[in-house]
Parts: sequence; structure tokens; C-alpha cells
Amino acid sequence: MRRISRTLLAAVAVIGLTAVPASSTVAPPNVNAVKSKLVAEALLLGVTRAGTRMIAVGEYGNILLSDDDGTTWRQATKVPTTVTLTAVCFVDAKTGWAVGHDTVVIKTTDGGENWVKQYGGGESDNALLSVYFKDASHGWAVGAFNYTVETSDAGRTWVERKTLMPPPPAGTTAAAAPAPIDIDPTAPKKTVPGEGLADPYAAPEGDENHLNAMFAGPDAGTIFVAAEAGAVYRSLDAGVTWQKVLTGYPGSFWGGLTAKDGSVYATGMRGNIWRSTDKGKTWAKLDTHGADQSIATGIQLPDGALVFVGLGGQVLYTPDGQKFTLTYRADRKGLNAVIRDGADKLLVFGEAGVQDQSLTPRPEDIDVPLPHEPAE
Repeated sequence: MRRISRTLLAAVAVIGLTAVPASSTVAPPNVNAVKSKLVAEALLLGVTRAGTRMIAVGEYGNILLSDDDGTTWRQATKVPTTVTLTAVCFVDAKTGWAVGHDTVVIKTTDGGENWVKQYGGGESDNALLSVYFKDASHGWAVGAFNYTVETSDAGRTWVERKTLMPPPPAGTTAAAAPAPIDIDPTAPKKTVPGEGLADPYAAPEGDENHLNAMFAGPDAGTIFVAAEAGAVYRSLDAGVTWQKVLTGYPGSFWGGLTAKDGSVYATGMRGNIWRSTDKGKTWAKLDTHGADQSIATGIQLPDGALVFVGLGGQVLYTPDGQKFTLTYRADRKGLNAVIRDGADKLLVFGEAGVQDQSLTPRPEDIDVPLPHEPAE
């Protein structure tokens, strides 16, 4: 595993809101998340739906539940960790997983009310940043330094693997880590003549890129992972094997989504959104209308419009994935997740907890004034 200097830790963060730890606090055994009246105003990093219920996760092991489309929130009854939870995924209304720092994986089978620890949660210098299940049995959790664990039995057992290496046979251990190398992730990536983009994160056994977000592709066999150094990993065989695609962008990708038309979007640093229309084989940068801070993720609305959120209170709207309107929330707090409330608004999650957000751009939030309609 490569070493990384303390001065560069800010460059390997989940959208800058929860940094990959240089050293991890040892989680006390059998300690549950603490109840708090202000939990809906604390740092929240991930959200999903389980049937009609919303489930959000964040710092201190906080898991919030809402059964009224985000009007009110309450904490889960039992969460067996106090570390920061970074992502959550459900396969049906009852069964889901959440992951976070100290490589912790927890599972619920009652819609998020009670959780049990399945993996990690002790002393660790690593963090899991995303979790994805293709069905009720087979899933992955990925994170810093290409750390990947996989299960094919609904989480009863988890096996460590390298993303670009074949999964190890059942009952075996992961391959030994390669010798440490020193890399500056902010350094410009050079092109090797005749060989395309250089890949300084390649290693003899797998890769060393941070894996920031795993998400579904346009069909059942395609899965993507947004990663650092402009890399997007893709699998065309439902996660058995992976290909690393260097997009040409030198910065990190934090998240991604697949639209109804099959287009795939990767969101990154400094306002970058890149799109692929060929299942991730090639990528092109989009004009995000002046956005200059990290974009965490996005969502597609029923009418096909897309909304992206990120640092500095950025909210970008686009009706077609081409023309963007850049807006800012008044508090300029960082945003890390977004979901529709089921009615007439969005909910955004981040530094300030959960907040309402309009479905369409409001003129008072637009950084560049809207053009005036011509006079009749």
C-alpha cells in the first residue's frame, strides 16, 4: 500500500467532508451510536430509500430514518458503532448495508431499525467509502487505497480482493500487499509516448487508487467505480473482472450515476462532470457553467432532468445533461448526497445535516443572472 504524506491528506477525502484518516481511533467494542436531538443537523454523507422509508448515514455512527418523505427524522434504534458512516445501500425495503471508517460494515434486516456488525470496526488505517449490492447476496464495499471486500452470501463472510485482480477462491486469503511507494496524488500525470496516459497508481498486485463510489451501469452486467486520478473502473461481467479506464482528467472523481438513456456521469473536483455514452469506454468533459468546487454526486428526476450537489453549497441543474445552471445555497455548506422527497422538492445532505432544496433553480440562488424573456 502506498504511503501518503500528511500534507496531502486533504486530497484524498470523500468530497472534502470526511477525510480518509491518517490514523484511526480504535472503536471501543460493543459501543452503540448515541442518541441526539440535533442529529438531523449533524454531518450526513449518504442517503437511500428502503421501500417508502428514507435512510441517511453520517458521523458518529448516526443513522436517520424518515417515514414521511423527509418531513421528520428519527435515529435508528440500535447501531453498533460510533465511527463515521460514509455510504448506505438497500436491496429491498428491509435489507441493507452501511459502511464507513475503520472498514466497518453493518447490516440491517428490519428496514434500518436495528443493525449488526459484519466486518471491520476495530483499529484500522483505512476507510470504506461506498457499498453496492447487485442482488440480495452479492455485494462489494470499496474505499481508500483500492481496499475492496466482497461477499456472495449476503455479508455472512467478506473476502478482501484487489479490484483489478480476480476474486480469490473461497477460503483463501488476499494476496500480500506490494511494497510501499511514495506518490503525490496532486502531481500532474504525464503521457507516455505511444502508450497513452501514464498510470502512476498501478501496482504489481492490483491497483492503489482510492475507490470513492460504486454504482450501477445501464444494464445488469455493468458496474462502475469512480476513483482518483481521473480513473473510472468498469466491469462488464457483473463484477467478476474489472477494467481501469483513464478518462484524461488528472483529478479525483467522487461519485457517479447512470441516466435513463444509458449515459454515465462521473462527478469530480473543481466542478468537473464527465460523461460517457458508450458504457464507460470513452469519456468527455461537460461545461458546468462556472462550477469550480468538488461535485459529490447527482440524481435524475422523473422528467429526465439531472441535479448535482457539492462543496460550497453548489447545486447544478441541467434539463438534458448538456446545459447547466449553477446555483449556491445561502449557507455555502458542503453537500454530499441528494434525494427526491417524493413530492415537490429535493433533500440535500452534508455539513448542515438534511435540508430542503427546490426541484428547479430559484432565480435568487443563481450565480449568473437568468436571461430576460424577450418582450411580447
